[in-house]
Amino acid sequence: MPESSSETLFTARLREARDTRGWSQAELAQRADMQPSAIAHFEAARRKPSFDNVRRLAKALGVSTDYLMGLETAVAFRNEDLLSEADRAHVQSLIDRLAGQAKKT
Repeated sequence: MPESSSETLFTARLREARDTRGWSQAELAQRADMQPSAIAHFEAARRKPSFDNVRRLAKALGVSTDYLMGLETAVAFRNEDLLSEADRAHVQSLIDRLAGQAKKT
């Protein structure tokens, strides 16, 4: 059975997010509280992850589940994927503050 485009995108994004951080499959597995073989299966598209596993992977990688599943296609800013979750929250608070000021004017 051929892979769907969302499965192909998931495997590519999972591998890219892991590689960007310089993590091995074993290190990602440890951070996501999963077996290393599961990461290998997901990246090779031999198995589909459960929603719980997608959430664990997203949390460990500091990305959204939508991003991993291919539902988020655009990155708002260059290198956004390199930011920590705390940095993303800080940037979002700045954007919210600026948007609030723009509404007042």
